[in-house]
Amino acid sequence: MARRKKQPLDEATRSLIIKTAHDLFMEHGYRSVTTRQIAEACGLTQPAMYHYFADKEALYTEVLRTVTEETKAAMNEIITGDGTVRDRLIKLVAYILQYMPDDLSQMERDIRNELRPETQQLITKWWQESYLLPIAALFEEGQKNGSLRDSKSFGLDPIPSAFFLLSVIQRKPGGSNNPVPKGSVSPVPVEALAAKTVDILLFGLASEEGRQERN
Repeated sequence: MARRKKQPLDEATRSLIIKTAHDLFMEHGYRSVTTRQIAEACGLTQPAMYHYFADKEALYTEVLRTVTEETKAAMNEIITGDGTVRDRLIKLVAYILQYMPDDLSQMERDIRNELRPETQQLITKWWQESYLLPIAALFEEGQKNGSLRDSKSFGLDPIPSAFFLLSVIQRKPGGSNNPVPKGSVSPVPVEALAAKTVDILLFGLASEEGRQERN
């Protein structure tokens, strides 16, 4: 008996599944979303969706791979663009603030608690390539051209500097986990918040008088 040929996968359908899964996972978290929900939202049956992705973890992993690949391309474009190290760091932080999930802590818990160790390692590698290393590259450039201090001059090496910057990036203004209180002023624009975050790291909080006191 002749073996039935495997039907080719439709790229438009695959892209729809990834986008739909991305929106549901980011809104509700990994555990709360089922493959049935995703399939129905795409107008598919579960068996039809399983032709594209073997299980929920495979789909979630592909969602994160797609996000990190897009981020990596955008970050590298900023790095190789015009402007000072400070200018480009601000653009990088603004990009992260604009496109980060509203509940980043939920996604971190999902990765840590729901996925297999080998999948976690793969996602960590993608995160480093998309976020950590591009930022570290700018710090390294600044140290080489003398605009930033290196560890020999009481600064930080590029990788610790990048980790430190990522650790102080706040939730994007007005996100679901950072709502604007009633009667308060409008949230700070992303670009202004990015500039403030970078300048605090590069120049500190001390005034000129404060710096003189240190000396």
